[in-house]
Amino acid sequence: MYSKAKLGGHPIHPMLVGFPIAFYTATLVTLLVHASTGDPFWFRAALTLNVAGLVMAVAAVIPGAIDLFSGIPAETPARRTGVRHAAFNVVANVMFLLSAIFLWRAWDVREVVDGRVVLESAAPILFSLVGIAAMLVAGWLGWQLVQKHHVGVEPGPDLDVDDRRIHGTLPGQPVGPPPVTPDDRGVGPTGLH
Repeated sequence: MYSKAKLGGHPIHPMLVGFPIAFYTATLVTLLVHASTGDPFWFRAALTLNVAGLVMAVAAVIPGAIDLFSGIPAETPARRTGVRHAAFNVVANVMFLLSAIFLWRAWDVREVVDGRVVLESAAPILFSLVGIAAMLVAGWLGWQLVQKHHVGVEPGPDLDVDDRRIHGTLPGQPVGPPPVTPDDRGVGPTGLH
């Protein structure tokens, strides 16, 4: 299935997803460092990384949605995997949005106790942990889209007949899953398998 959102012949979505993954992971790491040191630098770094992750996630969502809704045929296993991939990404992004809101509010109402800035990071750490878990599942599903369903992979002569039928590259073949044959239903020449 060709990617509809391309740059120089390459799918844009996979080019961009590495940025929110890196920023979100760094958000959690810097929050953990802040929690162990109490240094406000790490809190500010976490806030900045979290916001950068959200911005890049929005940039990655747009070509991903184009590919999902216009590049993957409806009612196919690839579309179902793509929808689950998108859903887990939505959960991850909502968790990091909540984390950013809590970080922003905590920075806005920071307290100074005994000459030391006290910033609350427990809720952002919890949201970040859930966001990272959702992001890992989304990444696994995204990898399945490429490896199993060949989304974003241009079909070539090395694809087998079923792959070329799905991609619509066999002459006269419609785009979509291959037709069900008697062997696909578990019925062979000698009966049930």
